[in-house]
Amino acid sequence: MSQYIVGIGASAGGLEALFALLPRFNPNGHVLYVIAQHMAHDGHSDLMEKLLNRYAKIPVILVAGNEELRPDHVYLIPAGVDGTVQSGQIVLSEPLAHNLSTPSVNLLFESIATAYQKKGIGVILSGTGSDGTNGCRSIKSKGGITIAQHPNSAIFNGMPTSAIEAGVVDLILGVEEISTAINNILPTQNRSIPTYSSPLKDNTVQPLGSLIQLIKEVTKIDFSGYKEETLKRRLDTRMSVLGIETYEDYLNHLAKHIEEIFRIQQLFLVSFSSFFRDASSFALIRAQLRQKILAKKNLDTLRILVAGCASGEEAYTFAIIANELKSELSLAFEVSIVGVDLNPVAIEQSIAGIYDAKAFKEVDPSIVDDYFQKVNGAFLINDEIKSTCKFHNKDLFNYALDQSYDLISCRNLLIYLKGSAQDQLVRKFHGHLEADSLLFLGQSEMLSPSTSILFHQIDVAHNVYINRQLIDPKH
Repeated sequence: MSQYIVGIGASAGGLEALFALLPRFNPNGHVLYVIAQHMAHDGHSDLMEKLLNRYAKIPVILVAGNEELRPDHVYLIPAGVDGTVQSGQIVLSEPLAHNLSTPSVNLLFESIATAYQKKGIGVILSGTGSDGTNGCRSIKSKGGITIAQHPNSAIFNGMPTSAIEAGVVDLILGVEEISTAINNILPTQNRSIPTYSSPLKDNTVQPLGSLIQLIKEVTKIDFSGYKEETLKRRLDTRMSVLGIETYEDYLNHLAKHIEEIFRIQQLFLVSFSSFFRDASSFALIRAQLRQKILAKKNLDTLRILVAGCASGEEAYTFAIIANELKSELSLAFEVSIVGVDLNPVAIEQSIAGIYDAKAFKEVDPSIVDDYFQKVNGAFLINDEIKSTCKFHNKDLFNYALDQSYDLISCRNLLIYLKGSAQDQLVRKFHGHLEADSLLFLGQSEMLSPSTSILFHQIDVAHNVYINRQLIDPKH
């Protein structure tokens, strides 16, 4: 039996992802791959096999019966049936009545978890719906590794986003990075990485604390306020990819491989966004901003802070909304939007203002036509909108807020922070929001009892708050 098995689940848009992924799988004698790609019952499985074989460096086999599994092969489950891994074979069966799509990704992944335990890997690619989420949960429960295609790189992000938001994904990667992560799992992989002299000398410090301190010294990014269980989960996954069993060995590895410090930093800084993400939430925000603008007499500047701005899509979304409100209300006021994020790679993209088509899944085509210029297949935000946004690669806890804002958006950052850090940040926001100004949080986030008194929640579904004006608030 092969040392590792990789189950790949995909639906709409998955074929394009597979075309990019398969050429990167090299023969190594250790891994086999099984694909569950949703297809109609009369789907052209033979044609798909031929197409994938054009791209793959290892044979792609359309499973015809109980097929014996061998390393360095890709097995494609045909349309209209389900496939499971049992006793070194892939077994085909009639779909279960409750499976909405076939082949079932959940069923395949659950069988991989049972048969391969911690040697099982589940990969979720582009697709609609949530198939694969429960399967990833099964693989993780047996000590395996789960990977989701980054939602921003997926043509349809329903399947990867479902698994990510369920908390059952270890790595969120672009298609090119997925193959690298899988290849790095193998102990036979040899990598040449520049070395440096480790500043870490105190072996009495707890390993995670030592890692946080080392990352801070090398990259200037401080993760001490982040939830330890989240960081440990991502660290454990990275160690599994490298074949390292103990934290101490990982710290020793870091002492010799400086690039690894930046890799683990990027894994800790998981972030993804898109324009008008959760469009109904932005419709509500637009209405609230409209009321606020009308209520303000002689408004000179509308000020917005995007805390944890990722690669800038949300900041530019607010800029577009503000520009449209100016035209709609026939009012002349300035717009000042500040985006702050720890991730230097994301901030570079924010400043460049260049995005691919996948960033516009929830956007009316007229918005793209009005505010973007197509350049070499990508989309560049126009200068008028770009000029209203400034981006800073800073730690929000140390970033000096020197003005008051009409809106602070902080979506899907608090969930990664410890309770005390959450409260510290929310109090800081409160101190720099004008009376009756807006706080916009992620849908799975909530204020603590000690900070909820600072705000009035005006919409539960979209998690929008109005700032209360208190006497001498502490922040």
